[in-house]
Amino acid sequence: EARVIGAGVVFKLDTEDARVDVDRLGVSDGSRDADTNALLFDECVFGVELENNARTDDPGFDTDAGAFPPSASIGYAYRAALREWDGSSFDAIPDERIRMSFGPLQGISTPLADPADPIEGLFIGVSSNGEYHNHFVFRLELDGSPATGVESQGVYLLELEFRIDSGIYAPTEPFWLVINNGADSGTFDEAADFARNQISPCGDAPTCPGDVNDDGSVDGSDFFAWVSAFGSQSPSCDVNGDTLCDGSDFFAWVSAFGTGC
Repeated sequence: EARVIGAGVVFKLDTEDARVDVDRLGVSDGSRDADTNALLFDECVFGVELENNARTDDPGFDTDAGAFPPSASIGYAYRAALREWDGSSFDAIPDERIRMSFGPLQGISTPLADPADPIEGLFIGVSSNGEYHNHFVFRLELDGSPATGVESQGVYLLELEFRIDSGIYAPTEPFWLVINNGADSGTFDEAADFARNQISPCGDAPTCPGDVNDDGSVDGSDFFAWVSAFGSQSPSCDVNGDTLCDGSDFFAWVSAFGTGC
């Protein structure tokens, strides 16, 4: 097992996920099963606190030595436009953007609208011993400058995936950073709790795949919930667990509807 342990985020090569037929990268918070000591992968939402000049270099990303070929590079991809907490949801797309840089490499900023496909940013090489240990700088910006003004104080949601350039492993499933830029702790906790409750089940196959709206049953309301999830490419659209949101998930939902919970 290869893993990545950083400040709040873990990568690993997941060879045991029965829902995919290729190895893939994965994320977690580094917690382990008390009985087996195996890494747990039941978290996909992580809190981040911006510091001076609306920036931070946490979380970091790390692997054991020998996890990857030394010639490989791993990088990020933005899956959606940045969102801002409005007190009840993360529906709003703000004027602010997040830029992920690395050293002198400026990287790219989040898009102003949700892209049809993830937008790749910087790829950083694995070290000569096969270890990947890097800290990207996350900076909130407004009109290209650090968003240090009072009007930019708040909580933001960044949706990411990580990829390896060689293609030997599938990308991570989506994960999210809840980013605090000067909001009080109560607001930050409320926004983070909302994200954790709404973004589920963090890449694990649901116990009741047809229950798209997560109300404990499979009925007609789940059909409309699936249509909405399909339109927004939400993780809850992925009924068949192949990490894609496409027409095959509709037929998977029809089958799940017949089965129930």
